[in-house]
Amino acid sequence: MRFRHRRAITEPQAVTAHKEAFSLTCLEEGKSGVIVYAHGGYGLVRRLAEMGLTPGVEVKLIRKCPFRGPLEIEVRGTALALGYGVASKVFVKPSRTEANG
Repeated sequence: MRFRHRRAITEPQAVTAHKEAFSLTCLEEGKSGVIVYAHGGYGLVRRLAEMGLTPGVEVKLIRKCPFRGPLEIEVRGTALALGYGVASKVFVKPSRTEANG
């Protein structure tokens, strides 16, 4: 059986440009990161922007619920809850400013 499109699947340009970015769900509790991009449709990206989740904004993961439950994050001084599916489409880069001591 041959597949019609045997070419390698190319990643979107945003994904290839930010190789060090990872999903918000992979961030550890208590750690913070900077949003690089959101991978989703127009409606999802707009909804995230309305909640203040735009590229360049620092987010802190407060709590993860078990079994792929929602995540509680802090953005611009406000606590938000995101479902696991939505959070998996938000990609962050680890924040370089860690507290000493």
